[in-house]
Amino acid sequence: MTRHALILISLLGFAFPVFAHHSTVGIFEQDRTIEVRGTITEISWRNPHGRIFLDVMDESGNVEKWEVETASISILRNRGVSSDVLAVGDVVTVAGRPSRRSRPFMLGNNILLPSGDEFDFGSGIAYFEAGKSGQLIGRAAPDIDTQRAIDEADGIFRVWSTIMSDPAAFPMYKGDYPLNVAGQQALAAWDPNNNELFECGNKGMPLIMISPIPVDFVHQGEDILLRMEEYDARRLIHMSADAVVPAEHTQFGFSRGHWEGSTLVVETDHVTAGYFDHMGARQSDQIALVERFIPNSEYDRLDYELTVTDAEYFSEPFTLTRYFVWYPEMSVHDYECLERY
Repeated sequence: MTRHALILISLLGFAFPVFAHHSTVGIFEQDRTIEVRGTITEISWRNPHGRIFLDVMDESGNVEKWEVETASISILRNRGVSSDVLAVGDVVTVAGRPSRRSRPFMLGNNILLPSGDEFDFGSGIAYFEAGKSGQLIGRAAPDIDTQRAIDEADGIFRVWSTIMSDPAAFPMYKGDYPLNVAGQQALAAWDPNNNELFECGNKGMPLIMISPIPVDFVHQGEDILLRMEEYDARRLIHMSADAVVPAEHTQFGFSRGHWEGSTLVVETDHVTAGYFDHMGARQSDQIALVERFIPNSEYDRLDYELTVTDAEYFSEPFTLTRYFVWYPEMSVHDYECLERY
């Protein structure tokens, strides 16, 4: 291995949207990219992020242990990205964001392989000039019966995905909410390096709706079940006016739905207090949500509107928007979350 330990490259302007919903802003620098060259010693291919471990030799010949965090494996899998292009023992160069704490830790975006091929973690953008004409490898057709998915699709009852390169689709939470004084104080007290969002399954309503990972609507008797791959979340939408409101608040709250033509309107309350977004905004247990799932006539796009009312932290109601798309080759998998350590 040569002496390439750390090459700093400033202000490349890369966007890394695949990580935005897991609040890595406080962990990794946002405005510069580094390169690290080393030998892969271990690969952990899990959610919510993958990890690659490297032995990196510095200019003095000393070996330093590096950890590279990657995108959600769910995102990679549903983009047809395969992990078998990486193997323990490979000497690779990784480009990504450095740790804010000057640790041997980075957020990986692209890898230059021994073959000269380049592998990316979901951005679809080539980085290395040394790569083979900017060609990215590691993408394959997802293993799903596409014709069956087409045949079984029924209105909004199908799998919905996200175009992560379009800011209108992802991320939905961008800040600049109408915070009152209490909301501003709560946001100022947020510690991005020590919060419950790093733990598996702690995203409640409405934050779980930021998910870029596939979701689908399925019939559950007279009700509707919204299945989400992220954290294996399940939201039951009660379609009967006789549904009994629970006494206690829960992570996803109590949801009642009705149809306005082809639009599904969902009203949710009884949500436990917690984080409103991945950047430290808070919500109270008095939050009230109105969602509108609006399909187009071809049912290949689903617009989403979320109206939020919470007088404890926000000065007025406000609405956030995003959209989903239908790709019949996508499916909802088990999440298999591995805690950050």
